[in-house]
Amino acid sequence: MTELTERLDTFETRLRSMEGELRTLRRLAHDATEEAVAPPPPLWEILEPEPQPEPRPEPQREPVTAPRVASPPRRRAPREPLDLAVLLGARALAWTGGAVTLLGIVFFFVLAVERGWIGAGVRVLLGATVSSLLVGSALWLRRRFGDSYASVSAAGAGIAGFYATLLAATSLYHLVPPSAALVAAAAIAAGGASLAWWWRSETLAALGLIGAILVPVPVALQGDLTAVGVSFAALVLAAATVVAVLRNWRVLHVFAIACAAPQALALSAYRPANAAVAVFAMWLVLAAVPTWLALRTRLTYHPAWLLMFSALLGGWCAGLLFGGTTQGVALLVLAAMYALTATAYYKRDRDTSSLLWALGLTLAAVAAASLFAGATLTIVWSAEAAVLAWLARRIREPRFQLAALVWLGIAYLHGLSSDAPLTKLFVENDTPWRSAPSAAALALGSAAVALCVFDWDDRPEGIFTRLFADLRGAQPSLRVGGFALAGLSAVYAGSLAVVAIPAEWDWGHVVVAALWSTLAVLLVWTRLRNWSLGALAGSVGLVVLYDLPQLAEAPRSWSFAVVAAGAFVVALVYELRSATPAAPSFAALAASAGLAAASAYELLGGDARSWAFLALAAAYALTGLAVLERRRDFATALGVTAFALALPASIWLLDGTWLVLAWAATAAVLAVLARFERRLEVGALAFLALALGHAVAFEAQPADALIARAHPGSGVPAVLLVIAGLVVFLRQRAVMRDRLLWVCGALALYAVTLAILEASEDLGGTVSAAFQRGHTTVSAVWAIVGLVLLVLGLKRSRALQIGGFALFGISLAKLFVYDLAYLSSVTRAFSFVAVGMLILVGGFFYQRMALDSRT
Repeated sequence: MTELTERLDTFETRLRSMEGELRTLRRLAHDATEEAVAPPPPLWEILEPEPQPEPRPEPQREPVTAPRVASPPRRRAPREPLDLAVLLGARALAWTGGAVTLLGIVFFFVLAVERGWIGAGVRVLLGATVSSLLVGSALWLRRRFGDSYASVSAAGAGIAGFYATLLAATSLYHLVPPSAALVAAAAIAAGGASLAWWWRSETLAALGLIGAILVPVPVALQGDLTAVGVSFAALVLAAATVVAVLRNWRVLHVFAIACAAPQALALSAYRPANAAVAVFAMWLVLAAVPTWLALRTRLTYHPAWLLMFSALLGGWCAGLLFGGTTQGVALLVLAAMYALTATAYYKRDRDTSSLLWALGLTLAAVAAASLFAGATLTIVWSAEAAVLAWLARRIREPRFQLAALVWLGIAYLHGLSSDAPLTKLFVENDTPWRSAPSAAALALGSAAVALCVFDWDDRPEGIFTRLFADLRGAQPSLRVGGFALAGLSAVYAGSLAVVAIPAEWDWGHVVVAALWSTLAVLLVWTRLRNWSLGALAGSVGLVVLYDLPQLAEAPRSWSFAVVAAGAFVVALVYELRSATPAAPSFAALAASAGLAAASAYELLGGDARSWAFLALAAAYALTGLAVLERRRDFATALGVTAFALALPASIWLLDGTWLVLAWAATAAVLAVLARFERRLEVGALAFLALALGHAVAFEAQPADALIARAHPGSGVPAVLLVIAGLVVFLRQRAVMRDRLLWVCGALALYAVTLAILEASEDLGGTVSAAFQRGHTTVSAVWAIVGLVLLVLGLKRSRALQIGGFALFGISLAKLFVYDLAYLSSVTRAFSFVAVGMLILVGGFFYQRMALDSRT
């Protein structure tokens, strides 16, 4: 129907296209006809000459094409109306009749037992008679009228009735011994399967075989759950699944398993006599038939899921039936059967064999969990992973490598959740060393998996082709990841072993920090120096995230110290072994300096702390000088680190002018050393800035020159020390020479100002009077200096000339802003007179020298 609709749509589209082309041809023919029969022009138009227009390019006429006709969208085939005959027809009546008849037979037996109507033998005979009549009627209907739903339903109900009768005669009335009942059940199952096979009727198989599987359920509801009933269900399940496989009746297969499996679980939980035999028979059917189905065709999702369900049911039933060592042995037996089957059919069907191997290994893992306890279980699973990895490399079979990864994952899950959890290392306890063997086993298993990676040729793998292709491409990553996981596990095992060595938990973590730092130092000397960064990051994280908030002050400080030493070595070696400056080395250096400073600050106090900081600064500075020629950037970083450590130490040790002296002397030394390394200029300028800032902020404050107080010149030595440092720097280096010269001049004038005020106080009188008297002299001195600069500027430099004018301006500003407001009338008058006269002299010299320069 769908193909015919598509053909009609195509024909309609082509027909519309032809109609469009025909209309276009007709329009063109009509235009040509009108041009041919047009009337001649008038006479005056012929005689009168026409003006010749400028030639214009004729527009190119686009070719006329037939218009495109959009093809209509494809129409979906209309849905077929719901056939109510499926629900209300002969098939439904036949199904309903067969099921009701079967239930009637079962309930009749139950009612007969409760009321005592007839004897046991008569009940069995009556059930067999009714079942025989149903089967006979089905055969007669089939032969007389052909295939019909009624014949199928009657045959199914009759076969189910035979099963119910046999079960009643065996379980309820004990008229038939169990051995004979099993033979009879096998015969009935064979007859039902043969009939369903002969008639090719899944309905008959469903009504007969599934109904027979459900026969033990009503009996079990009466409180009599026996192993015979479950064995009977297993036998019928075998017949049903065999027929389902041969006829490809998947619905029958799934429903038969769904009806039989719960009976095995219920029997396992109830644990009557011989329950293990019945459950084993049920599991054997559930495992064997999907294996046969997979080998018969190929491994698809249907047999794969059925096989996994069989393993799940077998493990669950073993857990319900047994306990302790018996449970582990039972699971090992199931695992061995899966493994033997996988080995037997390895060459025939590798996909099915791989799945069976995986199921066997999973059951073996659960068996090991039942047989062993504690650290032994993790060791066993890790060893299994190592053996499978070696076997996979030996025979070049990736399926075993995949199994090794699964085993290793299970070992890690169990080890980190039960045997060696992280709480053993980070929560104080008495027995962390007992978890060390588990962690060591995980490390060895990971290393074995990493060592046994291999390559193999492409080959068809069925539904697992993509999986194994990805696994082959991931071999390099698997190797690196395996070694990394092994290293982490080994470090964890070592940490668990050493954390309990000291008597106190806090000092044990100091040993752990030392272990991790030592590992980082050892790795940085090898080709795995990038891994040393990870070890160092773990060490820093350990002391910052755990030791800092959890440990006491003394052990915490020692943890900082050992990690700082390791970080320093890693930073230095990593930088020297790298071809270019490496950012990780700078990060490690920063971590080293920070942790070392924190350790010294907490461990020591007073002057000892200051000397410790100075010693650290000296160590970093000397290391920078040692690597200066090879790594200038890293040497600079070391110098900056030394500066950062020396700064607080000098503040703690010194004060006042002595601190300015230390900073100025350091600046002078750095300026001299800057001949060999230009970058030391920055350090010299930094110390000069610190010295100047401290001198102006604390020793020689601007308030000393503006507010009357005792000894305003006490800060003059500090200012002179800064000037001396600047002079040494200027003699050694030419950086910012002009600017620094002006700074020296300004500082010298500032020192002279403070000295004048101090000298004025020394001459006697009150502090206020001496201060005002001194400011008169200061104003005069400023004006004299301005005059000198102006004269020198007229002879030598324009900059000095501008400086003279600037100082004259500052002097005038001082007169009107400060002297006029704060000085007495006498001192104010002298200040104005002195500055005014000096400015007049300056004007005179400026005019004379300007005229001389012109002439």
